[in-house]
Amino acid sequence: MARHFAVLPVQVEGQKLSNDVIDTADGGTNLPASPPIPKGSRLVAVVNNGEWQSAVDVTYPAVYQRIIRRFREGIWKAMDLYLVDEHRADQIEDGRRVTMSGQPVKDPGRG
Repeated sequence: MARHFAVLPVQVEGQKLSNDVIDTADGGTNLPASPPIPKGSRLVAVVNNGEWQSAVDVTYPAVYQRIIRRFREGIWKAMDLYLVDEHRADQIEDGRRVTMSGQPVKDPGRG
């Protein structure tokens, strides 16, 4: 199972991969098999379905490919990739999804 991080710290503190490195505007048709990941960094995909968003560790190629496949299938409406320092990633790991406005998504299994 992939690690999940707090979305806002990833977006604020992470190094967003610019469009010359990765371009998701074309629906993911030209995404690289796996972008280069500097030593000491984690590759994190911030994905959303229009209602909620999640920051997923996609450092491992199999997880990256699964996220890319779901993006191409239209499950994810948008995706941005960030590099996050691996030590900081340990600090912001929280496993939660948040709404597009940043509010936690209520777990449907918990009344």
